[in-house]
Amino acid sequence: MISLTTALVALAVSASQALAYSGDMTYYTPGLGACGKYNSESDHIVALAPAQYGYDANPNKAKVCGKKINIHYNGKTASATVVDKCPSCASGSIDVSPPVFKQLASLDKGRVKVTWGYAGSSAVNVEDFGDGQIRLVMSDDPEQINEEYEGFENAKENEL
Repeated sequence: MISLTTALVALAVSASQALAYSGDMTYYTPGLGACGKYNSESDHIVALAPAQYGYDANPNKAKVCGKKINIHYNGKTASATVVDKCPSCASGSIDVSPPVFKQLASLDKGRVKVTWGYAGSSAVNVEDFGDGQIRLVMSDDPEQINEEYEGFENAKENEL
C-alpha cells in the first residue's frame, strides 16, 4: 500500500506535466504518422515533440496516441488528436495539420507561439476516506480543484 504523500507526489508530477506546455506551433502535410495510422490534410491532428511523445520501443503504441489536446493562441482554442511525433520540434512545440493551424492563425504566419494541454486534465480532487484510503479524481474544470490538493500542490517538500 502506498502512502497518501507518495500517491499525491506521483499525481502532482503527472498532472503538472500534463497541464500546460508552451512552444512553437507549425504545420505540416500529414501522411503515415508515428502512431501507425494514415491521416489526411483535412484531419485535425498533431505531432508532438519527442519529449512529450515519448521514446516507446514501438512508437505505434505510445501512450499519447489518440489523446486529444487543446491548443491556445491569441484568445482562440483548437483541438487536435495526437497521431505523430515531430522529431525536429523542441520540447513543448507542436506540428499540426493545416486546418488546425487555420483555426488559430493564418497559414502565412507559418510559426506562432502557443500554449497547449491534454484535454480533460486540468484539475485534481482528492477525497480522503481515512486509514490511508484516498480517491483521486481528475476534473475538466480548474475551478473544481479542492483544498486538499491545492494545499499539497503549494506545499514545500519538507512540509509533506
